[in-house]
Amino acid sequence: MHAGIETKFHPMSQTKGEKGIDVAMAIDILQIGLADIFDVAVLVTGDGDFVPLVRALMKQSRIVINAYFEYEEDGRKSFSNERLKDACSYIINVNALENDKEHKVHFKSFFKQLDY
Repeated sequence: MHAGIETKFHPMSQTKGEKGIDVAMAIDILQIGLADIFDVAVLVTGDGDFVPLVRALMKQSRIVINAYFEYEEDGRKSFSNERLKDACSYIINVNALENDKEHKVHFKSFFKQLDY
């Protein structure tokens, strides 16, 4: 909120899945990008629908980083769309950092282990 980012609530349909949240997010991000509020955008998503947003931001000299999680659990895969990765300035596979000796300490500092 201190950076001028407004929190929004977009209810999702329980039967039809997401409805317009990616468009609403893209509009908000583009507006603050055009207002020269940030230099670097970090998109934590794998959704290829954000490619036009990335291209528009980069035309405005913004650096765009795609941070994504790549894993398989219960037969479902999480990954980032190849077009999205290609469009961004940088990509970060968060899961790969966990097993990378050089970045293991950094990875642990990002996440706190919860004891249930």
